[in-house]
Amino acid sequence: MPCTGGAAFVVTTAARARNLAHRPVTVAGFGERLTHKTPTYAPEMPRTPVRDAAAQAFAMAGIAPGDVDMVQLYDCYTITALLTIEDSGFCATGEGMAFVAGHDLSFRGDFPCNTHGGQLGMGQTGLSGGTSHVIEGVRQVQGRAGERQVARHDVAYVTGTGGVMSEQTAVVLSGV
Repeated sequence: MPCTGGAAFVVTTAARARNLAHRPVTVAGFGERLTHKTPTYAPEMPRTPVRDAAAQAFAMAGIAPGDVDMVQLYDCYTITALLTIEDSGFCATGEGMAFVAGHDLSFRGDFPCNTHGGQLGMGQTGLSGGTSHVIEGVRQVQGRAGERQVARHDVAYVTGTGGVMSEQTAVVLSGV
């Protein structure tokens, strides 16, 4: 899919954020893991590095996967989103397909996922592709996502993938 784009967001202090026009969003938790260079060197297939990154992010935020209102998952391929759902703890390993089949992943559903369409819906605009997930998470938590606004929007879980499924990040965004 041919596409171009850019992305940016502003990070500031909590004191300044309280004086801005929109609801402040904090990074409540963060995790990152790099396990291998390429899938050829992966210590275990199909386990992904997001398992450890998610555990770190959720622990730092003091929440569990069930406390999340929506997910914005890096989705360079459909299998990436499915493995991320499993390895982030939303369901057990090997149960991702059944989990997705049993939930509504639309913005109106019980497990809102990639409410902006994700990279599979809008294209992967180079380095800004993954940033679009962060921006969508912030917009949702702020209540500024327009017609795709999720009903519950206090906590967003956002992931990023680098390399060839070798490095992954997890961020928990929270409304203040």
